Amino acid sequence: MSLGRLFLRSWVAAVVLVGTARPALADDDDDDDEDSVDATDKKRTEETDDGDPDKPKAKQGGDGTRDGRLKQDLTGHDLPTNRKKNQFERDRFFVDKVDTKKTLKKTLVQGSLTGTQFLYRESGGTIAPAGAGVPSNSEFTRLFSDLRLQTDFRHISGSKWDARIDVRGRFNLDPGTSTNNFTPSPTSEARTQSGFLGANELDLRELWLIRSGKRSDLFFGRQFIPDLAGIKFDGLRVDYASSAKFTMLAFGGLYPIRGSRSLTTDYKQLMGDPDPNTGLREPAGRFTATAGGGAAYRTTNMYGAFGGVAIAPLSGAEPPRVFATSTGYYRAGPKLDFYHFGVLDLLGSNTGLTNLSAGLNFKPDQRLRATASVNRVDTDTLNVQAQAFLQNPEVDVNQVQNEAFLARIAQNQVRGSLSAGLGPLQRFEITIALALRFRDEVKLTAPATAAPLTVTLPAGRSVEVFGSVVDRRSFKGARLGVDGARIFRVGDVAYQRTSVLTLRGFAARELKSGKGEWEAEVQYAQTKDDDAGVTCAAGTIISCFGASSGSVISVGGNLFYRFNRDWFGIGGAYLNYQTITHVEMMTSQTDPAILGVTGFGRFARRF
Repeated sequence: MSLGRLFLRSWVAAVVLVGTARPALADDDDDDDEDSVDATDKKRTEETDDGDPDKPKAKQGGDGTRDGRLKQDLTGHDLPTNRKKNQFERDRFFVDKVDTKKTLKKTLVQGSLTGTQFLYRESGGTIAPAGAGVPSNSEFTRLFSDLRLQTDFRHISGSKWDARIDVRGRFNLDPGTSTNNFTPSPTSEARTQSGFLGANELDLRELWLIRSGKRSDLFFGRQFIPDLAGIKFDGLRVDYASSAKFTMLAFGGLYPIRGSRSLTTDYKQLMGDPDPNTGLREPAGRFTATAGGGAAYRTTNMYGAFGGVAIAPLSGAEPPRVFATSTGYYRAGPKLDFYHFGVLDLLGSNTGLTNLSAGLNFKPDQRLRATASVNRVDTDTLNVQAQAFLQNPEVDVNQVQNEAFLARIAQNQVRGSLSAGLGPLQRFEITIALALRFRDEVKLTAPATAAPLTVTLPAGRSVEVFGSVVDRRSFKGARLGVDGARIFRVGDVAYQRTSVLTLRGFAARELKSGKGEWEAEVQYAQTKDDDAGVTCAAGTIISCFGASSGSVISVGGNLFYRFNRDWFGIGGAYLNYQTITHVEMMTSQTDPAILGVTGFGRFARRF
């Protein structure tokens, strides 16, 4: 449990530290405030009142063009670089720089360099029977190092051109050199679980140029479009602002393999469906094209986007995938707001509702908040792209193979929560939440041509009950809390075929210097498979998924520290103690306990 929680915390920290195009803060010299505000506002007025009949005039209020803004900024930047300084953003680590009179006609460069280290190591004993020599723990040390560079070049040489580069490199420790008495197979590499394929990675996340016009923006290069389901492609994008509230989008280019995290796998050889007689897959080219369009909108109470996207392998080995997407946020008033994100596949190998997240936040008063949400996630990967990494099925053996075919399994969740603030200044926070998770049944068919074996996996459903109590200002200003969750099945089969109990206690406090914060926690988790205590019946798949029960005790903490305005660090360490009992035929067996060590470190430098 500590490993998963650390992943979550590191992900949240990554969003805060290296979020999309919000890199550095300009040196806050109070002497520059007048230059950056007055000169900029004067320049805006001159540009919008230059007598050009085709250029809409700047207005105040109604149409959203206040301060001369004629269109939305969809580049992902916080705000235009010539915005006024905001005292609330003054000390944010990653925030766009503010232009001054000196930088308006030059290139404003801002960026960050982030280094990350991750380590996980287990130790244990030998699984019975004695002398078998099989350890209960993984013998591989999981260690990787990341280095990520993000740089923005704003109004290059005072022109209308901007540029951005976001590149990340990862080095993974070779298990063959870190594990005693281990020799990798001569036909395959030994890799630890990390990234896309567990190999070293050179990930070019973004590399684009943009020319900003009066109403139109042109993007060239590798980019994401958050407004159209976050699609990643290499090509051209055009934005046209029909007004300050409404912007039309269009794009086209090549579509890298979904999930690829390295230039070496972005355009790997694709593979078609297996031949029913031989089980072999034929090459399906390397390139996939994508194109689409839509619109983004923004008003006082709402913002969002909608559109359609087509993705088609150039070899024609698979029908094109065409989907519609919509995302948005609406504030109905000071007490209620709604949000949604959806993807509906209209054409391809998997039609229907592929992705849905919708919810509401309700705050009837200052002490009470309620939330409700529904989520659905289905497989949205092209077959030819996924099958580039799957093994060929053995058609001569009437068995279901895990890596033979692409199985599409939708996961669903309905969740509601209620939080209340009690005591003076809402010192205490109490939260309760209830969630229902479920998936439909899945049918697996062996690839044999004669009398193929078909196995139906029944639908699974579980309910999660969660509760927490937090004291925001406890002993010496510390934040103390406890929380717990219970996941149990509804019906015959549990979601993920496992019931879970978790309990956690935590404490956090700001450092006296005000430069950081520490947090510590202890956590206990207990799991039990649906088939725990049941003997696996040969040939009966549904009785052999899992027959174990286990527990994990985790202790650890994190430290967040701001060295100065330009340097930030995160460090974390956890110890976990894991036990597991499982059934081997008719015998219940307890494996030797496993002691795991997790270490995480990250340093970021902005410029």
